[in-house]
Amino acid sequence: MLLAVDIGNTNIVLCIHDGEQWGDVIRVKTRSKNAVAEVRSVLEGLSFDRAVVSSVVPNLTGSVIEAVRSRSGVNPVVISKDIETGLVKDSIPPELGSDIICNLIAAHRLYPGEYVTVADFGTAFTTATVSPEGEVLGVSIGPGMMTSVKALFASAAQIPEIRLDMPSTVLGRDTVASIRAGVFYGFVGQLKGIVEQIEREVGHKVVVIATGGFSVYLEGYIHVNRADVKHTLEGARIACDLNS
Repeated sequence: MLLAVDIGNTNIVLCIHDGEQWGDVIRVKTRSKNAVAEVRSVLEGLSFDRAVVSSVVPNLTGSVIEAVRSRSGVNPVVISKDIETGLVKDSIPPELGSDIICNLIAAHRLYPGEYVTVADFGTAFTTATVSPEGEVLGVSIGPGMMTSVKALFASAAQIPEIRLDMPSTVLGRDTVASIRAGVFYGFVGQLKGIVEQIEREVGHKVVVIATGGFSVYLEGYIHVNRADVKHTLEGARIACDLNS
């Protein structure tokens, strides 16, 4: 039983893999004043004998690792460029986030011999590309969907704070529908443009994987070959296998 913990800017995600499939995802708000205590409480209800931690929030990393260790006696694998990843180590930029490393680990394992771009629709909207040989070619980073909506709400007096659901049309007839249309189809167009530019620069078609909270809406749209909200966790699982 493997525990994967993904400490992101918005949520700390915990999930158990039983050797065949992932269980239900449990989320703890990263910015909660009691985040570590809440993680400890969640861990009390979980059984595992291996663990892996990916974190982009340095001030929580040590506390969560210690919580995992004290609950189980397990020393978790911690995602970084210095562990075995299946990627070309020298090609991994020193500043590359562990979540992006996980995304590329899983992408290269899923599509060996292909150029693969992972589009992660989280707090930030990132695209990361790996070569057929496992080289990290580069990354783009921009504001995520909800980050964009919150910025719009904060900056425009007549814009309400909304739930970002799937729009039924690009032709919104009220403010809420119009925001949903603008954000969703704006990001579809943004991904299309980024992928086209990547393909021009590498001189080859790329396989596109979408992950993150809003990825479920994107499968079947232009350039998205696969959508999987647990793609980052899968990369962490593979890394744990490679380093255990």
